[in-house]
Amino acid sequence: MDSKIILIGAGSAGIAAASRLYTKGFQNLEILEATNRIGGRINTIRFGANVVDLGGQWCHGERGNVVYELAGPLRLLEPSFTFEKVVLIRSNGEQVPQNISDRMMKVGEQIMKSKAIVRFKGTLGEYFVERFLNEMNVPENYDIDEKLVLKFLACFHNDLREIFAIDSWYELTAAGSAAFKECEGYQELGWKGKGYKSVLELLMRRHPAQNDVPIPVEKFTKFNKFVTNISWYNGPDRPLVVTCADGTQHEAAHVIVTSSIGVLKENLRTMFTPQLPMAKQKAIKGIYLGTVNKIIMEFGKPFWKSLGNVFGLMWEHEDLEQLRHSKFAWTEGVSMFLKVDRQPNLLVAWMIGTEGRQAEQLPDKEIVDGMMFLLKKFFKNKVVERPIRMIRSKWSSDKNFRGSYSSRSLTTEALKTGHDKMAVPVKNSDGKPVLMFAGEATSEEYFGTVHGAIASGWREADRIVEYYEE
Repeated sequence: MDSKIILIGAGSAGIAAASRLYTKGFQNLEILEATNRIGGRINTIRFGANVVDLGGQWCHGERGNVVYELAGPLRLLEPSFTFEKVVLIRSNGEQVPQNISDRMMKVGEQIMKSKAIVRFKGTLGEYFVERFLNEMNVPENYDIDEKLVLKFLACFHNDLREIFAIDSWYELTAAGSAAFKECEGYQELGWKGKGYKSVLELLMRRHPAQNDVPIPVEKFTKFNKFVTNISWYNGPDRPLVVTCADGTQHEAAHVIVTSSIGVLKENLRTMFTPQLPMAKQKAIKGIYLGTVNKIIMEFGKPFWKSLGNVFGLMWEHEDLEQLRHSKFAWTEGVSMFLKVDRQPNLLVAWMIGTEGRQAEQLPDKEIVDGMMFLLKKFFKNKVVERPIRMIRSKWSSDKNFRGSYSSRSLTTEALKTGHDKMAVPVKNSDGKPVLMFAGEATSEEYFGTVHGAIASGWREADRIVEYYEE
């Protein structure tokens, strides 16, 4: 098929769409990628003993997960046991007794999985706090100190801020939090030390385990091409014109936009000529894109090894008040510390929300100083030496992303929109799909995930294939 197709973005959705089209005979393709690499929010880099992922890290679930369907049969995945030993530590250095922390975590998880969450009319914060306090006020939980319960609520709030990429659980409805569909099966499947880039290799048919003919994606990819405008026309037989920041223009019969929803939000007024249909504009405005960053540190010795794999942070009231008036106030946005599979000397801090965005503006030395402040405070009984090296992500300040992954918010509900509206193609007067959207923010059920992004790329590629088969 000779029709020219432009794909904007070489992340997982763009690579998935391009690979699908190429294998279906649509080889007049051009990918315009704003950065100098393939992968988007998959960013596997060398660090420590082998590699780390600054973006997507685990395959979440098995059944109905296209990532698992690609990698599982080739035995490229393994369970990550990181979350099998979660420890709650207090800012006074004390560890919460494991039986108590396990009990509170179990109650929290049950509340989040309850069917009542869909029927609740208020925010996620209102829903969770009310139910959790009720559950703690039963005889079998009378042994848990009331102040500890409140500290746990703050800790669990931070955990949910990371999961849903939100600044506060009062900015998301309870029902909205349940819109995401979890694939059945093990939720943290790692890549055996090879990194999430493995899925890109699978999509391009160049993974050593495939023994297939590679798809020459680089041949039709142009790097450092930041798209500033897409001119589309409602009438028939007129090409779309894509203009880049360097002044180059590219024509096509179809354009698949896989840019992050953050980029679309920031450039909505100037990126499309004419303006997009109102339903699409409302979706772009209504879907939230949050901040979840990683600060990855390499230490000479893993001082945390004997304690656990994941460390939730519970602030004492006095310590938190002092923190908020100090130069390290931004460290309140660290939701947890966790180990890295197959890299025993690495420890990662998840950096979220408004504090995460503040931290992106700080120099590396201040980041390490802040991490040392936290580690010495929470791990008082351990000798914590300064890390040998540190690397971190800065998804929100990067103009090519402007955030980590999408979620619903109160604005989503107010505008009566959602991720499903992002998936609706823009057609011309002949009913031809000319302007399409893919990426995790266009996935109705699997937003915020790599498997949602890949499936969306296939969806839009199939839309074009089916149009020409009619």
